[in-house]
Amino acid sequence: MKARGLRLAAAAALPLLLLAACARKEKAGEGKELSKNPVAAMGQISDAARKAADAAREASEMKPVDPVSFNALLPLLPAAPAGFTAEEPRGETTAAMGFKISEVERSYTKGEQRLHVKIVDGAYNSFVYAGVTMAAQFSHESTEGYEKGVTIDGSPGVEKWSQASRRGELVVVVGKRFLVSVDASPAEADFVRTVFGSVDRAKLASLK
Repeated sequence: MKARGLRLAAAAALPLLLLAACARKEKAGEGKELSKNPVAAMGQISDAARKAADAAREASEMKPVDPVSFNALLPLLPAAPAGFTAEEPRGETTAAMGFKISEVERSYTKGEQRLHVKIVDGAYNSFVYAGVTMAAQFSHESTEGYEKGVTIDGSPGVEKWSQASRRGELVVVVGKRFLVSVDASPAEADFVRTVFGSVDRAKLASLK
């Protein structure tokens, strides 16, 4: 009960911390389990907020730019994995609240299996990435699955797995600019990593 209460308190604190953050060959790492010690947990949250703020400040110094055309992103959606059928991809560039983003997505099917991949050019608008940057600092695992921060090729991300639904999710900030998300179910836990690995991240990060 105490651990559950701590997690709820931490969850309640995250929106405020995110708001503060907004104001300002594969190698992978993982976030840390939230401590059961209240003092240590708050220290972890504070440290995560600082790192998110640093990342947001770094992004803000780059200054928002016009996103690349969604037509430039479409070819970077991965080919259908073995046995899957790819649906027609879709893409768009959207303007809202004084900024623009481009996004493309594609769905794939294999019998009852569903796979969805999305690439977003946040065009250095820092708040687009704040949630991922914060969540990448933490990790939680139970008999029901896990939600953990990951670092892949130096890029922060969040990976989730539900044991009951066998659903896997992975979202990674590539090149401090592009959000790549993979969602699959039912699937093995490492399937989203495999799909993410098929995305040409070097080419994606080189887009201007």
